[in-house]
Amino acid sequence: MLTTAEVNARLPLVRSIVRDALELHRDLQWRSERLQSLRERYPASQDDSVYEQEVEQYEKELVCDQQRFDELLLELKQIGGILTDPNQGTVDFPGMLEGRRIMFCWRPDETEVCHWHAGPCSQTARQPLVPATISG
Repeated sequence: MLTTAEVNARLPLVRSIVRDALELHRDLQWRSERLQSLRERYPASQDDSVYEQEVEQYEKELVCDQQRFDELLLELKQIGGILTDPNQGTVDFPGMLEGRRIMFCWRPDETEVCHWHAGPCSQTARQPLVPATISG
């Protein structure tokens, strides 16, 4: 369990990790769609065509980049965060608020952690932290 002060102290590193993860996630999505399109246009064949070689290289690069993305998620997890939305960059951190377990919720456009939620994260589930309830 983390306090808001602990989460806020980690935000410089979190910002860096999330920035890299968001960029890589967008790139992976685009290239996965591109690969699917290539596979549809040039189905795998028995011959060793230039297209097949290109598609195979593309697949290898995607696997490497997916591994890099997974490493970023692990790095984030090691400092207490969970990337809950790779499109927006939302990160949750386990914490306590008024004696109950909650998730502090941070997004890249926020200067500090200022929201929380008890269940799954969504725009409507995010509750603002009230200064009197912030411990730490």
